[in-house]
Amino acid sequence: MKSLEIALKAGRKRQSEVTRFVHYCQEHPEKSSETIPAYENFCFALALLRTKIAENVLEAKALLDKLLAFQVEGQFPVYLHEYPLCRYAGLGSKLYPVIFYILRDFHTVLGDKLRSELQKLQDRYSLPAVESPHTPEEWSEFLIHAQLTGQDKTPAFQCWDPACLAFIGPQRQERGEPALTLYDLFLGEWGGKYSARALQDHPVHLRASLIYPHEALISSRPQQSLRSQFWGTGQPTHSLVLQTSGQVTESMDSLLITLPEKEVQEEVEVAYFCNLHPETEIFINRQKATSFQLGDQIQIISKDRRIELSISLEGEGKFWGHLYRGNRPGQISCRGEEKYEAYDWVIGLRTIQRGPSSFIRVVTTSAS
Repeated sequence: MKSLEIALKAGRKRQSEVTRFVHYCQEHPEKSSETIPAYENFCFALALLRTKIAENVLEAKALLDKLLAFQVEGQFPVYLHEYPLCRYAGLGSKLYPVIFYILRDFHTVLGDKLRSELQKLQDRYSLPAVESPHTPEEWSEFLIHAQLTGQDKTPAFQCWDPACLAFIGPQRQERGEPALTLYDLFLGEWGGKYSARALQDHPVHLRASLIYPHEALISSRPQQSLRSQFWGTGQPTHSLVLQTSGQVTESMDSLLITLPEKEVQEEVEVAYFCNLHPETEIFINRQKATSFQLGDQIQIISKDRRIELSISLEGEGKFWGHLYRGNRPGQISCRGEEKYEAYDWVIGLRTIQRGPSSFIRVVTTSAS
């Protein structure tokens, strides 16, 4: 299994030769060498056990013994240096699937003491149901739950595009592509094809030991929303996403944006974000430009897709369009040395003056 391979590789890369723990810090990646997360180390122990190699099994047992020494009445600190403080009450629910699979598949090799300790934890923890998932992170938890309980997994496939190998909908952005989540790894494994970004080393790989084989028929279907469009082959995945303070009404080929009653002068109230990439170009009326007017044709041309936008006003007002570089609100990579990097083209409509009832209509045409 590819998922098990990348889980083991990610753990080995972050494993300290001194402590033999996996070191990683989600909140401050630049300090990952200093912190030891309990959850990711339990996942790494599961990955070691699933290899069924004698040396790895012994290592996993030793790792579990060390982790169990940090429990406080059945709870664990998020990072071992926080012991004995256990700040996250939901950690037990996240650990439940890991411990379940360890006990189910490897109870005969654990030994009486280790097996008994893990069984006590499993009896204490519970697996909460995931209701109405929307984000890829929430769908990841849904799939973990469904895999363990035998629940129907097909609802999660409706959010996946097997052509561009990405979650379709609002999500975080990591540099020029959708941020990698465990959902991408689940669907990559079950669909038999991973995106390029999913195979690059990433901390999410530490959780990939939770993915088990499953036969799934994941069919391609037209993307429904004009607010966010994704295309490509996963090498890379391109996106065009609308961000606005107004209310959006969507029809077959256009969006009607009702702007807030309060006028916000000199502010961009409607903007599209398109990921920067050498193979993607943006033209205004088929010419290179940095500004545009209402009614102009905006062409976004890349290797796999051609999108045209026409923005018009219904009501009274003056607006000015700008094309510049920036970052969508969901961008997570602008920190540390990359704090001032820009990963998107911004097609922004700036308000000069308008009345209390203004509507912006965006007509969209798209072709492969």
